Amino acid sequence: MLLTLIALILTLFPPKIADGFAVFLTLSYALAYAGLRDTGGKEQESRGKTYLKAMILASVIVFGNFFGVSSYVIAASLILYDVHFLLEVTGMREKFVSISGYGALFFVFAYSLAGMLYFYLCSMVGIKFSVSYMLFLSLVGALSASLMEYVRADKSIIILASSTTYLVFTIYAIQTTILYLSEAFALSFILALLSTKAGVADESGLLSATLIGTVIIIFTDIRYFIVILAFYIAGSAATKYMYRAKYESGIAEPAGGARGFVNVFSNSLPALFFAVNYGFYGVDAFKLAFVASVATALGDTMASEIGKTSENVYLITNFSKVKPGTNGGISLKGELAAVAGCLIISVLAWILKIIPVHAIPITFAAAFTGVHIDSLLGATLEERGLLNNAGVNFFATLAGGLLCLIAR
Repeated sequence: MLLTLIALILTLFPPKIADGFAVFLTLSYALAYAGLRDTGGKEQESRGKTYLKAMILASVIVFGNFFGVSSYVIAASLILYDVHFLLEVTGMREKFVSISGYGALFFVFAYSLAGMLYFYLCSMVGIKFSVSYMLFLSLVGALSASLMEYVRADKSIIILASSTTYLVFTIYAIQTTILYLSEAFALSFILALLSTKAGVADESGLLSATLIGTVIIIFTDIRYFIVILAFYIAGSAATKYMYRAKYESGIAEPAGGARGFVNVFSNSLPALFFAVNYGFYGVDAFKLAFVASVATALGDTMASEIGKTSENVYLITNFSKVKPGTNGGISLKGELAAVAGCLIISVLAWILKIIPVHAIPITFAAAFTGVHIDSLLGATLEERGLLNNAGVNFFATLAGGLLCLIAR
């Protein structure tokens, strides 16, 4: 549990002492690992190597306190990694993973508890946190760390993911009540869990959707969550549209259309960014950008999933006829679906009184343009291997929101 020791030193001592201590412990552990390779079994050696990577990454990250990163941001992420390591060596990690859907909740609880205990220690040594803000930081850090449990990435990335999350929400500091935070998390998790049970999302999609939903509700209100929820529901329905025919043609989404974290984040991160900025700064233009971003995501999803069933598909760059499912392909059916998707979100946002009626043409136009930016990127950069589908979706939804900001 050397990372927890580094975390405590970071919290209690000046940066120079803490950073030197981190490097010293890393070098000491590297020497110990060299001995472990000769005397330990393969499983011990594998765990030792993984922990060594985490130690090295921690040694690099701790120097962030010289660039204005709060020590508690770094320290909290180190403690979360030690929680992961403890769960792994005790066998609890595998038990949690084996519990379909609900296992994610156990991860969230374990990481949240560790975060709360650490932030409570911080408050005892003079770092001022309200209880609700401690709970908020603990929860978003726990969701990001829990997500890493279901992602096929180097386990030391838990440190990077959680520290980045802590840093973002330290910059965008916002106060809330424990009750409101609990309601936001419960609503987001339950709806995401139902999506998982319905085959709409997998475990990584469950956690990423919960994280996004919770943050959006905290920074804005339930109406904005309803808008992005409408995208998930309508987008999933479009994916299921004539799924068997698309599957037989080899152009259907894998895993029955169940969305993972990559799909959730690529379509929702720009919307999350605009929602957080609206909640933090109160600038109305960010509301329109949020709506346009979500409208772009739904318009593109509907255009793609419904357009794949068309017989006449044309490449957006030169209008030559191509096979259904080709990157950058457009069709009449797909265009009509895009119009419907962009309108659904724009009109819903007006019904919920997020935007005024005269803003509907603005969000619709920005979103519809964003859909075609997606097609252009697909026909060019994705086709050449310079972007994948997630990257195309991200830049298209971001463009839809930015266009809306420019229009304002």
